[in-house]
Amino acid sequence: MNYEERCWMKFQIPNHKYQRGVLLRDLTTFHTGGPAKYYIEIDGREELVEAVEWARKNNLSIFVLGGGSDILVSDKGIDGLVIRLVNKDIKFEDERVLAEAGAVWDEVVRQAVERGLQGIECLSAIPGTVGGAPVQNIGAYGQEFKDTFERLVAYDVKQRSFVEMKSGRCKFGYRDSIFKKERGRYILYEVILKLVKGGEPKASYGSLIEYFEKKGIKKPSLVQVRNAVVDIRSQKLEDWNENGNAGSFFKNPEITIEEYEKLKRNFREIPGYVNGSLVKIPAGWLIERAGWKGKRYKSAAVSRKHALILISLGEKGRAQDVKRLAENIIEDINLKYGIRLVPEVGLIGF
Repeated sequence: MNYEERCWMKFQIPNHKYQRGVLLRDLTTFHTGGPAKYYIEIDGREELVEAVEWARKNNLSIFVLGGGSDILVSDKGIDGLVIRLVNKDIKFEDERVLAEAGAVWDEVVRQAVERGLQGIECLSAIPGTVGGAPVQNIGAYGQEFKDTFERLVAYDVKQRSFVEMKSGRCKFGYRDSIFKKERGRYILYEVILKLVKGGEPKASYGSLIEYFEKKGIKKPSLVQVRNAVVDIRSQKLEDWNENGNAGSFFKNPEITIEEYEKLKRNFREIPGYVNGSLVKIPAGWLIERAGWKGKRYKSAAVSRKHALILISLGEKGRAQDVKRLAENIIEDINLKYGIRLVPEVGLIGF
């Protein structure tokens, strides 16, 4: 066997790092999903490049798995290489924080708040890793990831090199980014945020205002805002350890002001929040008013706590049932309101 043949065999035959048949249901918050054809955990740049090249040589697709908190993986699994980044360093330099992709997002928020750094306190208790935050442009209670984002480092699979990307290049939108539009091209490695030392915490969202009014707190501190968000989320949302879920399953739809005024004539009580030339409609309100809250379809159901959450029931929960339930809801809401809901959760392998 010559040198070229030996090099080819190196890529053809997985070494001990590449596991076969790892069940993805054990690595997602939905607790659903079949096996990965190949699976590897990565903790460094060289390892990442090596894994991508190994997949390229073997004609394998690549899927990057973070905390598994914003995806629904098919019961068939993923016919390719699943890469899970486990690099977890979090470093603070004055008002900046550098967090690696495998770090737990809420740990970054906790440490920032402890240091008196404002800007991400309302993003407390969002499950998942740092690498998933830019993909979704996560947001809650009036804050979004993009608000404090400075830059990130990602591996560009197409260019086969690490690149630095600032906000304009990331094309952030409502639960959207270039990383969704060009899924599979970029593998996020680390993120840099610019926070504000001693900044006034953001507590202007309706449920936060109500929370602090009940407690008689007029000017909540940074820590109090974080604690309030954690408390509110625990009351309204499902614990994925008990009932598999990925939080909000659908995006809140945005329609024109004219469309909203027309809807108001037929549904006077329909809420809407004006954002420029568009009006955002709460998807949870639509689903609940359509009678779906608590409804079940085989091994899936709509949460009784919050109509925006779809859950997988028990150990025999199937991703296909969750997907079909979502499709039924989309069809019904479109029929009743003329609004087509779009999943916020990524549907993988279907």
